[in-house]
Amino acid sequence: MSFFKSKAKPPVAEKGGSPYLNGREEWLERYGSYISRAAQWRMAAFICLIITVVSITGNVIQASQVKTVPYIIEVDKLGNMGTVARADRASATPKRLIQAEIAKCISDWRTVTADVELQQKMIERLSFFMAGSAKGVLRQWYEANNPYEIAKSGKLVHVEIKGLPLPVSADSYRVEWVETVRSHAGVMLDSHSYEATVTIQVNPPTADAVLLRNPGGVYITALSAGKVVGANAPAMPANKE
Repeated sequence: MSFFKSKAKPPVAEKGGSPYLNGREEWLERYGSYISRAAQWRMAAFICLIITVVSITGNVIQASQVKTVPYIIEVDKLGNMGTVARADRASATPKRLIQAEIAKCISDWRTVTADVELQQKMIERLSFFMAGSAKGVLRQWYEANNPYEIAKSGKLVHVEIKGLPLPVSADSYRVEWVETVRSHAGVMLDSHSYEATVTIQVNPPTADAVLLRNPGGVYITALSAGKVVGANAPAMPANKE
């Protein structure tokens, strides 16, 4: 038995390095390519995400900006161009609508018919267009000229508007009409020309109920009317019995 034991030689590291470093290099050689590819995919996915966000943002901005501007062109009977207005902007109440509403109000106001239900509807419709002092003027007129009593007395009044109401200022119009009084049998009893000056105010409707009754938002705030002196309508020949 030998009293001396041979000492084990320490393992010699390959390539003159530490075994830990060698293991790390081997791990990197085996898994490094996977890690590198994963990092590249993450970077590519991040870039695609940025491009998608930028694209969606651009589409939203582009969609919110109208490229085509629509216009409304009014053409007369001869094909001549009249009013031109943008359709994508809220415009003021058309002048023709104001004139038509004024003419309709005058007709509803002065007409006397034997149809009680129709007479009631005309008075009710007229109330939807009245405001301010015009309400008081109509109230006094109806107190002195009750259309139901006039119809019972055997008289009917037909109103014929001579033409579209003409503007005399920015908010006032003058309208002329002819009132023909007839009996229930159709015999003409009287005929006179009248004119009125009305002051209007436009308040666009904001509720559905108001929109149905007064779509243009045209309100007559002041009203004065009278008979045109020396301009009576020509008398019609009497019916031969």
